[in-house]
Amino acid sequence: MNVLLLEADELAAAGTCVLTGRRADHLRTILRVEVGSTVRAGVLNGALGTATVQSMEPEAITVLVSLEDQPKPLADVLLLATPRPKVLMRMLGHAAAMGFARIVLFRSWRVDKSWMQSRAFEPTVQKEQLMLGLEQAGRTQLPEVLRYDLFKPMVEDHLKALDLPQLRYVAHPAAATPTHQLEVPNTPLCLAIGPDGGFLPYEVDKLREFGCEPISCGPHSLRTETALATLWGQLDLLRQRR
Repeated sequence: MNVLLLEADELAAAGTCVLTGRRADHLRTILRVEVGSTVRAGVLNGALGTATVQSMEPEAITVLVSLEDQPKPLADVLLLATPRPKVLMRMLGHAAAMGFARIVLFRSWRVDKSWMQSRAFEPTVQKEQLMLGLEQAGRTQLPEVLRYDLFKPMVEDHLKALDLPQLRYVAHPAAATPTHQLEVPNTPLCLAIGPDGGFLPYEVDKLREFGCEPISCGPHSLRTETALATLWGQLDLLRQRR
C-alpha cells in the first residue's frame, strides 16, 4: 500500500477517518505507524495528500486527512478480451495501477463463455482488485469497467458511442509494425489486447476498421498479463519522449 485510499463518505466533517479491517491492519503491522505518524493518503476519485495518525485502538485507527494535490484526470482505455477469472482479477489491479481510466471487457472467439459468468465480474470483487491496484500505484481515479458479451456488435456499434481516444492500437504478434518503429504522440491512447491465444485475423481486421493499428512487440505470443505490461510500458515511454 503506497497510498491510504479512502472513500469520500468515510471522512468526517473535521477531516478525520476511523479505519478498521485490512487498512488498519496494514498500517499497524506493515507500516508500523504510531500516533503522530504520517502516511500518504487520497480520496477515491479525488485529491491526494497525507493522513496523520491521531489515535490507535486495538480494532481501529483514527487519522486526520489533509488533501492538497488534485491529480490530472486519466484518459487511457484498455480493450481486454476477458482472460481466465483469476488472471482477470489480477489484471484489473494491473490496469488500475498503470492508469487506465476505462477497461472494456469483452468476449472474443477464444474466450470461454463460462469466464463471462465468473465471480470476477461481480462489481464488489472488481472494485476490490481495482482499489488494490490504485493503492499500489498511488493513484485515486477508479477505472470504469464495461463488458460486452458479443464481439461484433461491440466493435461495430458500442465502441463508437464511448468517445474513445483517437490513438488506437491492437496487439498482434504478426503485425507488420513493431512498437519501436512507432511515432507516438503524447495523447491518451486506446490499447486492445486479446486472450492468450491471440485475436483471430477476422477480429484484428474488425478492430483495424475501428481505427486500431495492429502493432507487435515481437513475433512470439505472450501471456495476457505480460503483453499488457510490455505494450503499455513501451507505448507510454514512446509518448513521454514526445
